[in-house]
Amino acid sequence: MEEPQEMYPLGRDEVESRRLNEQHKFLLDVVDGAIDRDVPLDNISAVADVATGTGIWLWDAKQMFDQRFGKSPLRSYHGFDISAAQFPSTPQGIELSVQDVFQPFPAEFLNRFDLVHVRLMVTAFPESKLQEAVENVLTIVKPGGYLQWVEIDFSSVEAQTNRDARVAPGSRYWMRFVDMNRMSRCAPDALFNAFKNTGLMDITKKPFHIRGRDELRERAQAWQMQFFAGIMPLVLVRLGVAGDMEEAARMAEPIRRDLERYFEDGEVVDTRFGTVVGQKPI
Repeated sequence: MEEPQEMYPLGRDEVESRRLNEQHKFLLDVVDGAIDRDVPLDNISAVADVATGTGIWLWDAKQMFDQRFGKSPLRSYHGFDISAAQFPSTPQGIELSVQDVFQPFPAEFLNRFDLVHVRLMVTAFPESKLQEAVENVLTIVKPGGYLQWVEIDFSSVEAQTNRDARVAPGSRYWMRFVDMNRMSRCAPDALFNAFKNTGLMDITKKPFHIRGRDELRERAQAWQMQFFAGIMPLVLVRLGVAGDMEEAARMAEPIRRDLERYFEDGEVVDTRFGTVVGQKPI
């Protein structure tokens, strides 16, 4: 029997690891830091990152805590990911485990972490499974601890296709791919509802835009070009628009050139993010 096709559209090789690390630096500036201001830092001693990838968010969080409160052997950091392919060879004070977000976490991790961070899983599973993911991740949050989840809002991308023909082809193909896989069009809103359904307290949802922020323009353009150029051939194949990757690469080239011309005019694709934070009841 053939394995089901994985929904996640990006690779897990060295090239993708470098892209993720650059994306991480960019996103920290987009959402105002690694840890949201609604999360009190004074009593945090155990931190986890789900879908950790290269572990770079954990590394930055560790540095922040060390600088603010001093290094402590009592403070722990643990990363979970469905694959170990991108785990760093020298984690430097960070523990890493292979873990499917939909499978029960080992007993040793239950109710253990003061802060659990999750980021950009919208492309990994359909919106209908978001509630299940939140409920399972919440099992490792300590009572009174915090869950912080950062996601993309794709709804603004589709709206932009009607305003500029240079953005339209790539954006329309991407939104068809989103709908085909039943991904969330506005994951921050879906997350907010999932947080409420699980009984989390003091839930906040903060929107972050990149369009109109001149200090981020060049980095946003580089991030978007790298993402769209890398993913578009695969999207065209999975949509059935192209028969193979060679044909898809040819079809993706004019899409890339249009986007390049769009960026030359100082524009960025209207991608938005949202940070949702909630506290687990004691």
